Amino acid sequence: TTTLVFVICVVFIYLILCALYESLFIPIAVILSVPFGLAGSFLFAKMFGLENNIYLQTGLIMLIGLSAILLTEYASERRRHGMTITQAAISAAQVRLRPILMTSLTMIFGMLPMMFSSGVGANGNISIGVGTVGGMLIGTIALLFIVPVLFIVFQTLQERLMPERKLPKIEENK
Repeated sequence: TTTLVFVICVVFIYLILCALYESLFIPIAVILSVPFGLAGSFLFAKMFGLENNIYLQTGLIMLIGLSAILLTEYASERRRHGMTITQAAISAAQVRLRPILMTSLTMIFGMLPMMFSSGVGANGNISIGVGTVGGMLIGTIALLFIVPVLFIVFQTLQERLMPERKLPKIEENK
């Protein structure tokens, strides 16, 4: 039943993102960015010798919030303003670099005390800390380098397969 619930959740998230972006393809770029953070979480858990327990899974839920929504939203906006797809993706990665790093590093540094905790309940704290820090590190790198590529691929697909859905240009007021 866990797999079924997971599939239903992914479908609902996809549908919500389709409504947000008014696109069938761009939400796929956002959804494909999530496994990188999850892989980082499991990689760090394995490096620290931790098992997949309820505490690690709680950390995974926090990681799903680290998504490419802001980056792809900004790239879509730049595309509407007349930039090429590649220019829009690069511009989004450059402009969103600082906010993304600030957010990620804040969460990573905030989780470090949990990662190295001791005493009563330390096992749960360590699991949450290690899973979240690992996922944030790998997920942030993927967000900055892989999501722009995914945006280029899926925006190009959308414009080729659905030319009537091409983003309308927005004229800037001067």
